[in-house]
Amino acid sequence: MIVKRRGEKVGVRANLFIAVVLAVAALTSGCDAVSSKANGVSEPLTPEQSKAQVVDAAREIVQTLKLDASAVVFRRSSCNDQHEAPFRGVVRIKYPLASSFEASGSEVEQMVQQLKSNGWGENTDFKTHASSLAKNQVVAVFNPQAKGTVNRSIELYGECRDVTTTKDSAGTTEQIDLN
Repeated sequence: MIVKRRGEKVGVRANLFIAVVLAVAALTSGCDAVSSKANGVSEPLTPEQSKAQVVDAAREIVQTLKLDASAVVFRRSSCNDQHEAPFRGVVRIKYPLASSFEASGSEVEQMVQQLKSNGWGENTDFKTHASSLAKNQVVAVFNPQAKGTVNRSIELYGECRDVTTTKDSAGTTEQIDLN
């Protein structure tokens, strides 16, 4: 048995106590920051901000193109296959069919050119077979007219920065009035 001086025992206990306190403080003080980093999001958006991001972009597109939108629908979409955070806002703008597939393709090309002249660009890493543009971290995808559908659509995808929404709180689709 090793006999230690009383001061040494107190010093070891004090150091151990301080180490435990610091570890607990580190683990509990930054839960949000740790959670955000774990999802790969350094500057998260609130659910309201992620919705506003795509709704504002949809409003701009409808006004710029003077589009006769038959419906505008908002939803939240997980950015992964596990339906976990982060989420993004998604808006679908539905508008009438063209008289033919060729006419639709021509109209979409005109829309793309008009939006390009208003600051939208093709510089996007978003993978799609359709025409797409981006502005302010929102990607607009012009879905091609398809046989058997009752309308055409433009889908807008916001940033994957909403780490607050969960699978349970994501909800369903919501009709949006852009006026």
